[in-house]
Amino acid sequence: MQRTEIQEPLPLGRPALFDTGVWSWVRDRRFPQLSVWFNAQAAAGHVLVCDLVVLELIRATSNEQGARAVAAQLEPFASIPMPHRIWPRACETQLLLAAGGDHRRVPPADLLLAAAAEAAAVRIVHYDRDYERIAQVTALDQSWLVPDGTFA
Repeated sequence: MQRTEIQEPLPLGRPALFDTGVWSWVRDRRFPQLSVWFNAQAAAGHVLVCDLVVLELIRATSNEQGARAVAAQLEPFASIPMPHRIWPRACETQLLLAAGGDHRRVPPADLLLAAAAEAAAVRIVHYDRDYERIAQVTALDQSWLVPDGTFA
């Protein structure tokens, strides 16, 4: 297996919601420095989840044993709420994206995660252009795990 060197992300300094894709990249064995960085952020209490991220990570497992293991591993992480009010905000954001024709490019899950992060007043850490699109029409605080194109 070839190891690829990439620049380690900057420390967060405060808690942030981690998009589901970030969890995959930080566990990719080709990028061990991301795992080291992630573990340091988790130890500092800076890694947040929400119900949707937990559901997506459990969905990625291959069987019940794996699903239960992932659920148990995620249990200690602080979770931001996904209150009912995020649904109207996600719809509002989709309509704002429609003005530029991007409403079909951003999946509902990303709209909901962005709305949850906004409602909780936390940054979302991602490796996904959708969050940049959302931030162009909202006040979403977002940052790339590593610069766009790093994993291309």
